[in-house]
Amino acid sequence: MDKYKVSVVVPTYNSGLFLNAFFDSMMYQSIGFENIQVIFVDDNSDDDYTLYLLELFDKNFSNVKSIFLDENNGFPGKGRNIGLDLSDAEYVVFSDHDDTYVPEAFEVMYNSAKEKNADMLVTNYYKIFPSKRVEVETVFNGEHALINNFTEDKRFFTLDPAIWCKLFKKDFLTENNIHFLQGMLAEDLYFFIVSLLKSKCTYYLDDFYSYNYNIRNVEGDRSTIHIRNKKYLGKMVEGYFELDKFLTDSDLTEFFAAIFNMHFVYWLTSLVLSDVNDDDKFDLIKSINPLLKKNVKVIPGFDERIYSNLTKPILEDDYKETVKIINSIKRYRGILDKFTDTFFRSAR
Repeated sequence: MDKYKVSVVVPTYNSGLFLNAFFDSMMYQSIGFENIQVIFVDDNSDDDYTLYLLELFDKNFSNVKSIFLDENNGFPGKGRNIGLDLSDAEYVVFSDHDDTYVPEAFEVMYNSAKEKNADMLVTNYYKIFPSKRVEVETVFNGEHALINNFTEDKRFFTLDPAIWCKLFKKDFLTENNIHFLQGMLAEDLYFFIVSLLKSKCTYYLDDFYSYNYNIRNVEGDRSTIHIRNKKYLGKMVEGYFELDKFLTDSDLTEFFAAIFNMHFVYWLTSLVLSDVNDDDKFDLIKSINPLLKKNVKVIPGFDERIYSNLTKPILEDDYKETVKIINSIKRYRGILDKFTDTFFRSAR
């Protein structure tokens, strides 16, 4: 018999004060804190306050484990895998260290998953900005959707792969040997898609917002969504190739574009908005081009007008021209942003 209803796996690194808010959101869950196991896996923090809090939580609560890695990995995959293997609960969820859950999150998620005997339960989430809270909009328009096979509703491929608003049956993950990629990014996309493709029951609650995703964008305190350097973008490409390999090995390449298209748009947009120099852009485009070429053969222009001019150079492996067009898109976006800002200031 499982010891807990839900295990919450949390990779940490120099988390500091964020851990207090996160842990408070665990303590006041309506399902009852005693029904939750919290597993922290620290990526060799060098912040004394983070280490103090993790040791304090571990010492004072029997349902909390704090694991300390000897070497820094720099990516969350290893910590999540360690936490998953240590889980003593019926279901498991993976959180970031600097966000929080709404008070009724696990009660709703657990009961809904149990009711449908779901391998994976997916919810919506809030984006938290310094001055406002935004409900994420999806193509599901507030509905509840249940599928027994991913082919029944391909809208599921459009869901944000963010792992923290998804509850997984522990036995399902173990029996299918589903783990996170390590040492690279897009590990959440890989985990979500592999789970979706293998799940015999996936249930989505589009009208339930379980998670508060804090978006920060100031110097020295940026959410991952705002990190756009060569290393970060390159590690995403490595993760994309691993997922592509999984699809190929599983004879599921027909779903390549349906799965990847919006993620390539995100990656290209991140590259456009980055300050990566042209030589590094060339290297990044060269590394990802085999995947982009597969995609544009099915969806030229990525269904995004601003990227339509990239189709030809991508198909011709013309990395230099691709970089040139990306730079022109960045200039265009800059002009548009300035025009929009001027318009709204003059309209006030």
